[in-house]
Amino acid sequence: MRIVFEPSTLHKSKMGSVTGVVYFDFGPEQPFPVVGWNDFVVVVAGWWLVALNQVTRTGEEVVFRFMDGPYWITAVPQQGSTLLLRCTEDRRGAGVVQSSIVQLGDFAREITGFARAVSLACAAAGIQSTDLEILRGFLPH
Repeated sequence: MRIVFEPSTLHKSKMGSVTGVVYFDFGPEQPFPVVGWNDFVVVVAGWWLVALNQVTRTGEEVVFRFMDGPYWITAVPQQGSTLLLRCTEDRRGAGVVQSSIVQLGDFAREITGFARAVSLACAAAGIQSTDLEILRGFLPH
């Protein structure tokens, strides 16, 4: 499992929102939501860091949401240091579209790496925003 982020797709709207391509890759033919998914990467990265901190700290089930579209991943702690990830599409007839077991440490590295990559890509592109400052505040030092 890895998180795919494409820095070359960053775009800051006139309203100040920063979007870009981000999706989970669970292996061949298993992207979530889809290859090339475009979302509000700065806000999503901040949300995911908060959720990661929560699941790590409490060991309780937590949701990693996408901002655009009816998609989320529920992380359910399992025995040892693993998580069951349930990828959900909230559309009629969809529900949980795939599940995967991952190591908590690997998942944490992917989330943190994605958030750092977003921060660095925004810096390289000269993008500044309040959401970006909030995201940077959540990044581990």
